[in-house]
Amino acid sequence: MKSIAILSPGFPDQPGGVTDHTTRLKTSWAAAGHRVRAIGRLDTSAEQITQELKRDGTAALLIQYVPFLYGRRGVSSFPKRLARCATASGIRVTTFVHEPWVPLTRLHWLVLSPIQRLQLRGLARACNAVVTAVPAWKRMLDADELVYVGSTLGEPPSPDDDDAPVDAPLVFSPFAAGLNWEWIAAAVAAIGLDLVVIGASAAEARGHSVVKKYARRSWDYMGRLSADDALSELTRARLVLAPFVDGLTARRTSAMAALSAGACLLSNTGPLFDSMFHDSPVNVAATKTQFVESAKRIWTTEDTPAQRDKRLDWYRRHLDPKVLDERLLALVLGDA
Repeated sequence: MKSIAILSPGFPDQPGGVTDHTTRLKTSWAAAGHRVRAIGRLDTSAEQITQELKRDGTAALLIQYVPFLYGRRGVSSFPKRLARCATASGIRVTTFVHEPWVPLTRLHWLVLSPIQRLQLRGLARACNAVVTAVPAWKRMLDADELVYVGSTLGEPPSPDDDDAPVDAPLVFSPFAAGLNWEWIAAAVAAIGLDLVVIGASAAEARGHSVVKKYARRSWDYMGRLSADDALSELTRARLVLAPFVDGLTARRTSAMAALSAGACLLSNTGPLFDSMFHDSPVNVAATKTQFVESAKRIWTTEDTPAQRDKRLDWYRRHLDPKVLDERLLALVLGDA
């Protein structure tokens, strides 16, 4: 048995894919016989946290990394300082890069994005290992040592045969950075129906700087659901729309959640498109026109239980949560 710490800002109260991932790792690694604790507060210094970890006999630390977990503008030296302190104290440090930097889609992000890239490179140099869910970042970070491990939300609940399908296209995690709402709005208009939105209320959607341009009062806003409730809704979805300015990647909660529930997913290619999805049951489009036409075609085609089973089978063969958690554990402990 070894003692492992996970730095996951906002855990357990801040909802989102990182918190869900930390929750699953705690359960999975504890079941493997290890002592696992999650650090969700950043109200002490890197030096104090390191001293606490040493007193606790911590052998390994996993840093969950999304820039905005560590500062309102996504700029912070805290993760690098903690990595340096911990490694100097003999603790093995691994960083899981969920999202590396903001995409270049808004004016002030043209400044933040390069700063966040430098920030991440500095953090990577301070760690024993860096892992990610997106192979393309190996090239973009010039980091040959970056290890692809994949990431999922875990096993979805079994669908109830009596549950009626959601009779409208669905969007999950509507405020995700880089989500292409222009494409979504065009697809929904072409289908001629309203939209189901998981992860926001009507008021939140109307107050969001991007979503408010497209939000309609008639949409079904389901608000912020728990991971289990969101997955339950996704098992009923006939079509999930998840186009991103940088393409379908494994880091996107909305896309991964839809895949884990066996939903019919429509996304897109792009500079960060993960090539593993070329041979998957995911529907992808390269242009807005292709995306809209695909949405109309999918909506008018019956989605059978056999097709959903095929999508779930692909997910379990390529993104089995148990296998991925074991692979990550080996890297965190230095056993890989």
